[in-house]
Amino acid sequence: MIRRKLKHSRVKNLYKFASQKNKATCLVESSLEFDACFHFEYSREIKTFEAQPLGFEYEFEGRVCRYTPDFLITHHEKPQRYIEVKPYSKIANPEFRARFAQKQLVAKEQIGIELILVTDKQIRVYPTLDNLKLLHRYSGFQSLTDLQLSIIQLLNQWRKLTIQDLVMTLKASIGEVLASVYRLLSLGSVNSDLNTELTLESVIWTNGV
Repeated sequence: MIRRKLKHSRVKNLYKFASQKNKATCLVESSLEFDACFHFEYSREIKTFEAQPLGFEYEFEGRVCRYTPDFLITHHEKPQRYIEVKPYSKIANPEFRARFAQKQLVAKEQIGIELILVTDKQIRVYPTLDNLKLLHRYSGFQSLTDLQLSIIQLLNQWRKLTIQDLVMTLKASIGEVLASVYRLLSLGSVNSDLNTELTLESVIWTNGV
C-alpha cells in the first residue's frame, strides 16, 4: 500500500474542504472532487470519508502502475468503498476503461474493497448541490442557540412544519429562522428534502419522523 501526497503546482489547483463529519480538512485536486465532498459530508449513510487514501499497485500492459483512489468512504452499515471521481466526458476513453477495470479487479480481489466510478452527472445535480453548499456555510462547532433549540422543540411537538410556520410561531425574523434551520440541517438535527429548492414553503421534520 502506498500513500500519495498532494502538492501545489503551477498546473494544478488544490482545494480544501473543511469537514465537520471528519473533524478535519480534506485536500483534493479538482473542483469536481471538491463538490463530491458536499455529498459525502451530508449523506446520512456515510460515517467518514478520506481523500487520497492509501493506494495500491496494479499491472497494465505488462507494467506495474501505482494508483491512489480519490476517496475511501466508510459507511455506517455497508462495506467501505473506494471512489474515483471523473468528468463524464473522460470515461469513454478506451484506455481509461481498460485501466479502471484492472484497478477494480485488484481493489476487490487483493484489498477487499469495491472501487466505483462517480461522474459530474451524479455530483453536479441541482438544486441539491446548491442546497448542500448552503448548509456548509452554516456548519461549525459552536453550541446551539436558544432559537435553534426552540425549533427542535417545536418539531418534536408537531413533527412537521414549514419554515414559514416556524417564522410565524416563533415570531422571529425570516433571516434568523432561515439561518437557524440551515445550521440544524447541516448538523443533521432536522431534515428536509434537499433535492428541491429550500424556500419558506419547505417542510422541516425531526429525525424521529
